[in-house]
Amino acid sequence: MRKTLILVTTAALLTGTAITGSAVARDRSDRTELTSSQITDQASARAAQMKADLRLTAEQEKNWSAFETAVVDMWKKQAEQQIAWRNAHAKEQGSVDLLDEMRKDADEQIDRSNARKKLADAAQPLYSSLDDQQKRRFSEALFRRDRDRAPTERNAI
Repeated sequence: MRKTLILVTTAALLTGTAITGSAVARDRSDRTELTSSQITDQASARAAQMKADLRLTAEQEKNWSAFETAVVDMWKKQAEQQIAWRNAHAKEQGSVDLLDEMRKDADEQIDRSNARKKLADAAQPLYSSLDDQQKRRFSEALFRRDRDRAPTERNAI
């Protein structure tokens, strides 16, 4: 009796997982890809929310525009790279050239590093003018996206 119960429970769990897994796969395939303007709009909206959360003073606002331009550009580029990565991997069939993938990954890491350096340079005057509470909110808002994404998704960008 106990073995039968275990077998039935296992079968039910496996069936539920298979059904859920195919539904998730279907949901992902039904998603429409964002356009470049939609990506830019989302990045701009996120930056505007960040600015509102910081409650900048008039003096601090003078340093906002350079940071906003850099962060929106970086977020937009990250989203576009993620979409390109998904599209490339969706089209892949057969074997992959490991060395070519290593080179592409290295180039993408260089691009990400350069973008982060540019962002840090643009953020420095603004960050220096923030009080401790604003600095905490700044870092939470800036790095929230990395925490919210899955590890594999972070590596893809």
